[in-house]
Amino acid sequence: MVNSNMPKMNTPVSKPSVASLVGSDARFAFGETAYQAGEIFGPLKGYQLEAIYLRVGQVEVHCDDEVFSMTAPQVALIASQKRLEYRYGPANLSNVVWCQYLSERLDSRTFSYLARGAGPMDVSPASVSLLKIGADLPTEFHAGMEDLCSALGIAVMENLMVRRLALESVDKIPPQVQLVRRYIEDHLGSPITMKQLAELSGLSPQHLNRLYQAAFDENPLDCLWRLRVRRGAYLLSHTGKQISQIAYEVGFKTPNHFSRQIKEVYGLSPRKLRAESWTRHPN
Repeated sequence: MVNSNMPKMNTPVSKPSVASLVGSDARFAFGETAYQAGEIFGPLKGYQLEAIYLRVGQVEVHCDDEVFSMTAPQVALIASQKRLEYRYGPANLSNVVWCQYLSERLDSRTFSYLARGAGPMDVSPASVSLLKIGADLPTEFHAGMEDLCSALGIAVMENLMVRRLALESVDKIPPQVQLVRRYIEDHLGSPITMKQLAELSGLSPQHLNRLYQAAFDENPLDCLWRLRVRRGAYLLSHTGKQISQIAYEVGFKTPNHFSRQIKEVYGLSPRKLRAESWTRHPN
């Protein structure tokens, strides 16, 4: 006999995978494209599902009724159902590695779920490696390597979706890691060492490094330098401060080091990056 007073057991409900949503045999295309400042790709109409890795430069993504900007190096999962357009610049040259879903199986329900993971995020070794592998496949072989392209495309989308949703679960990030992240963001212009961050967190440098890497896909010092470069680019574009002043303000020991990092990320010298930005956004 069944005891009606016993509590009912809840069956765990697993989240659908990208493969289950788009089909394990879904078709994907990969590529790498360079764009000059001011170039526009699109508009693309109807349902679109793409992943992009912005290696160099900047792009403004117009996705349905939303607009977001990306500054290299960043990756993004992009899902649109009406209109998608990419506007490149102000950097003189932008380089994009991309993965595009080609099968026509997206419906409103599937799109709604995938759109939850859409948006830009910092690069991770896994997402970059998968996109590069796909882009490096010889174009003439794509037709005969559909299974490989399908597996790579699904892996790319799954990786970005999982990471994006994880970013929304900040509560799962250890408080010591959150403390270190806030400290880095608030003290970009100050000398910061791994020993100092470890003491702040109360963890050993090795333990902090592992926890931080698990949360943000980069170690604390890589994060520090990436944010310094991004902050420097912002100040170049939005202030009239001298380049050397900006370099010291965001934590670089020499203006030359700052200039090299700006050139590596944006493909332009600080002076040219500022000129391009002011030309496109004079106000």
